[in-house]
Amino acid sequence: MTTPKRRTTTRIREAARRARTITTRTLTVCSALLWVLLITIGVIGMVTDGTDGKPTTQATTSATPHTGTPIQWHPAGQACADGWISGSIGKRGACSHHGGVVTIYQSTPGGLTTTCLPAGHPKTLERAQQIAGSTRTVPCDFPNTK
Repeated sequence: MTTPKRRTTTRIREAARRARTITTRTLTVCSALLWVLLITIGVIGMVTDGTDGKPTTQATTSATPHTGTPIQWHPAGQACADGWISGSIGKRGACSHHGGVVTIYQSTPGGLTTTCLPAGHPKTLERAQQIAGSTRTVPCDFPNTK
């Protein structure tokens, strides 16, 4: 005959084993769902941007035709917004006292540079050289904004 203390201990152990089983199964299902979600997001991202995970270099186009030599802008690195070159770019807080991190773009052809976002890139080499003046750094180009 078992004692009441032994029955209680056995029940507690069985309850703990059931709880571990439920917890393990729940974690396994959640982990599987997370992986499915991450893979789905990755596939949707590749389908929507059309790169299939490979970098592409496409010329920036606009609705209005531009006369002159078409220009392509490619990311060439990163720096602080005020020009400071920080060794901690890529880490949290990099360039926090220098205006934040900006991407530097380089032109092909011409070898000009700019820190403008793609919407502000000049579309032709002639326009880029015109607004750069005597420097090799091109300011943002928003000709339709007055």
